Amino acid sequence: MWEKLFGVPKKKASIEAYVFEDEPRMLRNGKQSLQEMSLIEAQYNDFFVTKQGYLVALIQAGGINLDLLTVTEQEDVFDEFNAFLMSTLGENSGEIQQYLDITMPVDFSEYVLFWQHRYLQVQQEEPENKAKLSLIASYVDTFSTIASSQEMTTKRHIVVLHEKISKKHLVSLEQTSIELEEKVTLFIRQLENTLSTYDMTARQLTAKECRDVLQHLVNFSNH
Repeated sequence: MWEKLFGVPKKKASIEAYVFEDEPRMLRNGKQSLQEMSLIEAQYNDFFVTKQGYLVALIQAGGINLDLLTVTEQEDVFDEFNAFLMSTLGENSGEIQQYLDITMPVDFSEYVLFWQHRYLQVQQEEPENKAKLSLIASYVDTFSTIASSQEMTTKRHIVVLHEKISKKHLVSLEQTSIELEEKVTLFIRQLENTLSTYDMTARQLTAKECRDVLQHLVNFSNH
């Protein structure tokens, strides 16, 4: 697949053949497909590849409940986070970060699968225990109903980091992915160390989780 998007460098190929030429354009609503409107070309491992030649990573950070802190403690949180931003986004760093606060439905798929498996297990081992089977079935129905109705949501704090892919070929893509992985690891370590007092944790989203976030942003009504 990647050979179609990123060619393998050849000695005779001109350097222009591996340059990202796509530029963001005004959207023509109702006249373009979703793929045509999207700035994303594909996924590579746990990253997005944009049409403009950037490799993008999504990091999810845990929230801090400021309501449980005193006014002084809240000021300390902002001061420490500001110091973190200054260290990673200094005037001469040239770094760009994007912060997103997204309200998304709680994912109950693992709960539903667990109770479905539990129901089959009890049905096989204790088929005469109708009361237990009925109780487990009610759990499956409850979690399935909540998941489909999206009644329960949670706030997700997403940090977007990116790295420029120098040339449109696999060697450059692979090298950029290594560089972005290092940047993500360093970012997470610095963020957690800065806010360690408040049990802050962060992690890079997997490929599936990245797709879920993108799908929610594009189709938040789930229709």
